[in-house]
Amino acid sequence: MKRTRYLRRLTAFLVTLSIVITFDFGNLQPASAAESQSPSLAYAQAMGQGWNIFNTFDSFNSNDFSLSDETSWGQPKVTQDLILAAKAKGFKSVRIPMTAYTRYTLGADGHYVIDSAWLARYKQVVDWAVDAGFYVMINLHHDSWIWLKNWDGNTSSEEYKRYVDLWTQLANYFKDEPGTVNFETINEPQFASDTGTITQQDKLNMINKAAFDVIRKSGGKNATRMIIIPSYQTSSDVDKADATYNFIAGLNDPNLIATVHFYSDWVFSGNLGITGFDEQLYKGSPDTPRSHVDLFFNNIYNSFMAKGIGVVIGEYGWLAPDQGAAVNQPGEKLKYLEYFNYKASQYGVSPMIWPPAFDRVAPYGWNSLIGSTINAAIQGQRSSYSTGLNEIYIKQKVTSGIRIPLTLNGNSFVGIAGMKKSDYSYDATTATLTLSKEFVNKNFKEGSYGVIADLDLQFSAGADWHQYIIKYATPVFQTATGTTTEGITIPVSFNGAKVRRASAYDASGNRIGPNSWFPYMQFGGEFTADYNKGTFSILSGFFNNSVSDGTIKLTIEFYDGQVINYAIQKSGTNVTGIGVVP
Repeated sequence: MKRTRYLRRLTAFLVTLSIVITFDFGNLQPASAAESQSPSLAYAQAMGQGWNIFNTFDSFNSNDFSLSDETSWGQPKVTQDLILAAKAKGFKSVRIPMTAYTRYTLGADGHYVIDSAWLARYKQVVDWAVDAGFYVMINLHHDSWIWLKNWDGNTSSEEYKRYVDLWTQLANYFKDEPGTVNFETINEPQFASDTGTITQQDKLNMINKAAFDVIRKSGGKNATRMIIIPSYQTSSDVDKADATYNFIAGLNDPNLIATVHFYSDWVFSGNLGITGFDEQLYKGSPDTPRSHVDLFFNNIYNSFMAKGIGVVIGEYGWLAPDQGAAVNQPGEKLKYLEYFNYKASQYGVSPMIWPPAFDRVAPYGWNSLIGSTINAAIQGQRSSYSTGLNEIYIKQKVTSGIRIPLTLNGNSFVGIAGMKKSDYSYDATTATLTLSKEFVNKNFKEGSYGVIADLDLQFSAGADWHQYIIKYATPVFQTATGTTTEGITIPVSFNGAKVRRASAYDASGNRIGPNSWFPYMQFGGEFTADYNKGTFSILSGFFNNSVSDGTIKLTIEFYDGQVINYAIQKSGTNVTGIGVVP
């Protein structure tokens, strides 16, 4: 292992020696960029923590496909105050996704032209970001899957000509921007299929080469501007990452950076029943969401960084909803964010968050759930947390104190805000917090369920950690009726219990539904819960996979450990909720 690591470092050093630094950092001189770093590695590290202005310039009118406004997907217009607020929060880079689709026309000369007013508005925001001192990423975004994916690999085809025209205009329009502005050739590239002997990777190489040639020949500062090259589907898988490195190396240009995206493993990120950051992902495999973060960074290091190529993680986040009961388990999401940003800082790459880290309107407050963790990461701090869930469920008064092991990540435990020292004790040797029996029972009141204590745990550095004590009882499910096209909504008295995951089986015990390959259904896609309204719903998406008529048994697991089986009967398009069964 040590010999392998030494050879990798030696290879990276030799590659670095062969590269001449030619790009312009503008007025920024990153102290962390060592002299031995390649320009690609130094630039990516200098970009630091970044964010995406998402669902704005990349949005478009999907109904009538008319000229789209930046508010097409419900986000407010970007203001200069927003840009300044992001800078004040400590972000160093901003990615401004831009979809050209619906914003270009085919001219009489056979060339595609982006709407001038739209492009001027986009440049206004780019310049605001430049003036604020940001590194700025410009790209073509949803064009990748709307029309470019249909390209057949022929350079005379319309998709190829359109792509070249668009980049010709973008390169010329922004050629005098400082070196802190970089160009990303395309977002999440994908193609419908191979075309004969031309593979999907071949198509990506051709597209990337076309953008590279246009940019480098366009004059101004584009001769040495940093160009961001995506892997296929912006994947970090070794085969796709290595193919991207080979393409970059073949260009023999020092001012190129690779980009990949990371949304964790699907069954954790998409909320398919794997709710813990350290929970086993698949039966028979030791993999966890945490180990997949390790694998991700190991892959990009070996494929790119060890060979002198910097990496920008153009997007990272999760795939589950951000609102309602179907969100990822809040504490486990924070652990994921904390660890991912820690690894990014270790490896010297730029992570650019996609979900909203802070509000888009004044006073631009941090996201109430994730903001403090992101804020700590921007400041270079690790955050601490409880080793288990941030929710502890109790059904009755306790006979002894509640022990809460802590993961400190190099910090020390300071105390619990607003609590008397007599209400808890702390063992520094084992990093274990113990809530007193008296404190817990004092908060356990009859007649109500839910959170009975919100503990604000404070540490020597990093974000505070909220630990919740929840009183619960057995949920009570009612009968209901519905249809396959609208789903079925079952009234439930949850009594403080929260759904962890659910599965659906036919009368023979076979897993059924769209994700029957996995033990659990997708929370938010196949089923959901509403604790405010008191409902548990099987959504129409569950029935879209040709679920057969007959009895369907739902097995619903709760975070407190309870398991409830509920039967529904499907007959044609009609669905009836029968009730709880053994």
